Amino acid sequence: MKKNLSLNSLILIITTTVFSFSSLTSAFYMMGSKSLPWLLISAFGYFIPYALIVAQYTRQYGHKSGTIYDWLKDSLSPQAAFVTVFLWYCSYFTWMVSLFMKLLIPISILFCGQDVSSQLRWLQLPTQFWLSIFAIAAVLLMTFLISRGFQTIVSFLKISSWAMAGLFFLSLVNNLLVIHLQPDQFWANLKNSFAAPTFFAGSGEHFFTQLPFFIFSITAFGGLDTVASLADRTKDSRQRFPKAVIYSTGMIALLYFSGILLWSGAMNLDSLRQLKDTHLGNLMYHLMGSSARQLSSFLDLSPKTTGFIEQIYIRYTAFTMLAAYLSLLSSILYGPLKSLLKGTPTAIWPTRWLQLNRQQMPVRALWLQASLVALTILFLAWNQPFLANLYNQLTYMTNVARAIPYLIVASSFPFFLKKKVVPPEQLLIEPYSINVGFSLSVCCCIFFAIGFQIYEPLRVGDYLNASTLLLGPATFSLFAFWLFKRAEL
Repeated sequence: MKKNLSLNSLILIITTTVFSFSSLTSAFYMMGSKSLPWLLISAFGYFIPYALIVAQYTRQYGHKSGTIYDWLKDSLSPQAAFVTVFLWYCSYFTWMVSLFMKLLIPISILFCGQDVSSQLRWLQLPTQFWLSIFAIAAVLLMTFLISRGFQTIVSFLKISSWAMAGLFFLSLVNNLLVIHLQPDQFWANLKNSFAAPTFFAGSGEHFFTQLPFFIFSITAFGGLDTVASLADRTKDSRQRFPKAVIYSTGMIALLYFSGILLWSGAMNLDSLRQLKDTHLGNLMYHLMGSSARQLSSFLDLSPKTTGFIEQIYIRYTAFTMLAAYLSLLSSILYGPLKSLLKGTPTAIWPTRWLQLNRQQMPVRALWLQASLVALTILFLAWNQPFLANLYNQLTYMTNVARAIPYLIVASSFPFFLKKKVVPPEQLLIEPYSINVGFSLSVCCCIFFAIGFQIYEPLRVGDYLNASTLLLGPATFSLFAFWLFKRAEL
């Protein structure tokens, strides 16, 4: 049964899934207002063209289960499509493990007001053991909830969307009040934000020395493929989903630009960077706490009231991040797996994996996936240097593995147009040259991002990392190629 989501609900879900408050605050902390030109380049060079390509594909294939596989099998070939979607799934599998192991951080902040996840030492067992046990329990619970039906995923997405909208609104109102109460400081803070040193070592005022941030700014616009993998479970998806993607694109770009501008004008970046124990992992909590103290100071509130407001800000931020994690996990536990199994040729997979329960969910495949995620977490819980290095290498590899499918999707678009899978009059944008320009723009951005990720470890002599970035996706691709060929025999 398909969930009847209104256009407004789809726009809200897509916007708050792709937009990341964490990426917004990290961009401000790392680059200040100097991040705006790079976000602008990423938005117009990568995100907007890619969103239009995805919108066109979902307009044609939004009713099908394969997502990337369906997009590529007609424009390229079934074999290339399968290898791409398998690589796409493998990158999300590694990301799942990472997200489950981070879940306890926002939970501890939500209930304790601070991160106490590193202090768990019950029964004389190490912290890593308890973090792993909690992560495995979360894997099993999330899989059970998702197996109850697609409505569970929609509920997680809606809760996360409203929580993220509330957090952005809270920061917006707070920053506007601060700017209103100290208008003379707005331009001073903005100037300080632009003049502050960049976060990246070796970068300076020269524009092209800030290239490492370009990679970050592209990833800040990621996640559109995750939502697109759920399009077939939405009523009238071929009409609603493309519209929602296009409308959301403008809103996401506006949220990033307005957010950076307001944070830069309301906060002194130098003072923020001097806060103790602040890093990119806990930055958003420190930033919201600082904004609460700043507003309370201007309103001349008592220390007790200031502390109370600060806790509200911090704990609501933790609630939002927890909701975002659960929403994202519910999407990537189901979406990529569904696209891999239901969209690709059935001969590749054992019949048991394809069986659906009464709620139309591939329950056996979901529990197999949960078992593999749990075993991976348990494997990492040994906390040996070799395993830690292995996991780091997998994380680096995932960055490239996630980018390659986007590159293939964008590069396939001219072939999709050339084969006239869709009549020209039914295209969102009819001129062929403009659509090819979108494809080239996205491909150039992603190719440059991948090239820089490989070049960086080579520059510092980390040849193991550089080789893993190449060999990992190559190994996944070869395995996928073998699976596809085996099914053809």
